[in-house]
Amino acid sequence: MMTGFGRTGKMFACQNEKVIPDFLCLAKGLTGGTMPLAATLTKREIYEGFKGPERTFFYGHSYTGNALGCAVALANLSLFESENTLAGIEEKGAYLERELTKIPWIQEVRRVGLILGFDVGECANEFCLKLRERGVLTRPILNTIVIMPPLSVTMDELKFLVKAIKL
Repeated sequence: MMTGFGRTGKMFACQNEKVIPDFLCLAKGLTGGTMPLAATLTKREIYEGFKGPERTFFYGHSYTGNALGCAVALANLSLFESENTLAGIEEKGAYLERELTKIPWIQEVRRVGLILGFDVGECANEFCLKLRERGVLTRPILNTIVIMPPLSVTMDELKFLVKAIKL
């Protein structure tokens, strides 16, 4: 659920792979993570197969149909479109990748869109504690640090992040 709404540089991760899924589950990105809301999208022919008397499509989310959540989603999607959020993701991600690759003790930087991972060896826990002291919250996954800044992150904030990592 972390690869939608531009996080990978495309609106949805399946577009990077040129795949059209039968089902697409959406959640946090609908509201920018500010309100609980989820939705499941499917192809018309699948929907039609469940339509009619004595038929139903047994699915549901605990975060479906919340009126406030829906209002937030509409506002979020409007901002996403009016601010052309997708346009800046590749530039921001490329900047982070380029800067992190310059740091000699960082191993194997990996990136798609604005999702980055890099290895720091067995000191990952200690590294995250140092980052916290510098104002950056993250956590290790084994020896890998995952960086997923908000899509609205500014270049100044990215520079702050890089500086905190370099120290």
